[in-house]
Amino acid sequence: MSINILKKNGQSKKWAKAGFLFLLVMSLAQACGTPRIPEGARIIEDTPTRNIPTKTPYVTATIPAGSVLTATASALQTHTGAVRFMSYNIQYGGQDKLPQVMSILKAYNADVLAIQEANGWGADDFEIANQFADDLGMEYIYCQADGASVDKNGNTYDLVLFSKLEIKNSEVFSNVSNCLIRAEVVTPSGKSVQVFATHILSNFDEVGCQNVENMAKAMATYVGGQAILMGDMTIPPPGVIMGYPQNQIACPPVLESAGLSFFADVSQVDHVWVSQAMLDLQFYKLPNPSTEPLVPKNIIRNTSNHSPLAVDFYFP
Repeated sequence: MSINILKKNGQSKKWAKAGFLFLLVMSLAQACGTPRIPEGARIIEDTPTRNIPTKTPYVTATIPAGSVLTATASALQTHTGAVRFMSYNIQYGGQDKLPQVMSILKAYNADVLAIQEANGWGADDFEIANQFADDLGMEYIYCQADGASVDKNGNTYDLVLFSKLEIKNSEVFSNVSNCLIRAEVVTPSGKSVQVFATHILSNFDEVGCQNVENMAKAMATYVGGQAILMGDMTIPPPGVIMGYPQNQIACPPVLESAGLSFFADVSQVDHVWVSQAMLDLQFYKLPNPSTEPLVPKNIIRNTSNHSPLAVDFYFP
């Protein structure tokens, strides 16, 4: 009886040792094959260094120092031979996110820049507009919107058109709400381009395509030459009908009938339209920030409910 008990105890010890060794081997294998993520760690969604697809020999993106501008392609700082046009709705004047707005603008390094929802930028003798113009090395045209719509602070939805290029002449149209600006800018090669910037009010139930029709009339004189229209137009691209009311779907054909072609969009409502003379140029569409961000996605997402839209045109 005692001998059998001893044998059973010995076998139990052997099985215990074998089980311990098995668990040890499995633990080591797991540790070596799949490292455990420390508690509190997170996966970084944005890759700060990426190649920028382009038709010209730009440089690979690098990470400079800076607390706000955390990733910028040195390629974006120069676009030799091209004029970069950019449109950006910064949402309610940028409010407390103006440093992030500036970081995005510096990253894109546009030559001609349209800012929508520059709410409050005309206050205190245009303090914010002047500061941005100084920091970006640009002059600007300011359009104070009519009082048909205001934000929670009572500010109108203003529009600013900045330019590093010489502004030869300009005008502001009062019959397109929120705003329409025209500026004739002169390229480095001496060519004149008519730049239109707008922000269309969203009251389509009241006015239908009236703002778009008035805009098309304002551009009619210029679409035979080099002309570009950009901004937050609050209408879908041509042919897009899903999720949009009929009174908005009817608006893009008005611009097409006026001789303009839809060129690029980011978030459906942010548009670039160009004349045929612009399409005849060599051009390059910058990557969509939602798929190929030129600054980190978290900055793009948290700064505004719109994304920047930028295109390069090469003038002979």
